[in-house]
Amino acid sequence: MTRKSIALLLFLFFAAGSLMAQTRWVNPLTQGEAMVHGRWWHSELKDSYHRLPPRAQQTVRSAVWNLSRQSAGLSLVFHTNAPSIKVRYAVSGGLSMFHMPSTGVSGLDLYATDAEGQLRWCASRFNLSFKDTINYEFKDITYFTGDDCGYDFELFLPLYNSVKWLEIGVPEDRELHFLPASTEQPIVVYGTSIAQGACASRTGMAWTNIVHRELREPVINLGFSGNGLLEEEVFRLLAEIPAKLFIIDCLPNLSTERTEFIYDRLIRGVNILREKSQAPILLVEHNYANGTSSQQALSWYQNSNAEQRRAYDTLVAQGVSGLHLLTHAELAFTQDSMVEGIHPNDLGMHQYADAYIRKILEIMK
Repeated sequence: MTRKSIALLLFLFFAAGSLMAQTRWVNPLTQGEAMVHGRWWHSELKDSYHRLPPRAQQTVRSAVWNLSRQSAGLSLVFHTNAPSIKVRYAVSGGLSMFHMPSTGVSGLDLYATDAEGQLRWCASRFNLSFKDTINYEFKDITYFTGDDCGYDFELFLPLYNSVKWLEIGVPEDRELHFLPASTEQPIVVYGTSIAQGACASRTGMAWTNIVHRELREPVINLGFSGNGLLEEEVFRLLAEIPAKLFIIDCLPNLSTERTEFIYDRLIRGVNILREKSQAPILLVEHNYANGTSSQQALSWYQNSNAEQRRAYDTLVAQGVSGLHLLTHAELAFTQDSMVEGIHPNDLGMHQYADAYIRKILEIMK
């Protein structure tokens, strides 16, 4: 074989390798109006990864509005048979917090459902980097039910950061198409930092995302860190959603000097929902897991639960139907469930989710 022939073969070999290595990048927001899962108001939010419609800025407090721009509970669902999946994106806030890692605050989490309905978690194998542009790579994906079938993937977005832009990449020769959000009635959650996802180590471990995966139900996360205050303006937005179930879990933000707000605001909020919907409403007590070492904390939590129970009893006496309670005893928190005495760790998140799932199945039955 001549030198010229060898050179030509080497050129073709490396050219073919380069072609196979090319990645096709897709912006999910260009693939249709309702490609972001876990929220309502698709037509108003089609160009962003925000949770409340732009008009809400005129009605809710600025703190709630700013938090609504964080992508807690949002996800992207797509089908591919690619052996590797890359994601690159940018966020607008700090990457981590003192009590919550970057993988939960600003990271992603990928799950796959195979052709037989089995759910599989996809590890990034540390092929990720947190810089101005964050990069994740999920490699060596094996399609146990066959490459031709591929998997349906769900990518959970950051819990405590705003996504400025995002692209998903697969090899050019593999399929990739995005699946629109479910049109089923969702479970709608209004809550605090715990509902938003603090302090899950990765985004899929937020309790709302666990409930969504295990029940295969759409869940809308309207948790606002430090700002779940049973406000009328937020209840009016909730009432726009044709929910299957409303979950109101705001007591962790109302357990100290704000306890006196609970009774009146809760009655007003439930009545606002009942003007538009007959969906069940689940009121959640404070877990007061860190009360074992603080009589003051225990008193605060017990007082907040008592005020909510008083509102619940009043509403039932007034003939409001479809109200339910999830008690602190049912949450079954332990001393090992917390990060710093306020927010659950991954164990606590799963305990939250398990308690919710039991109660939701009981309500839906």
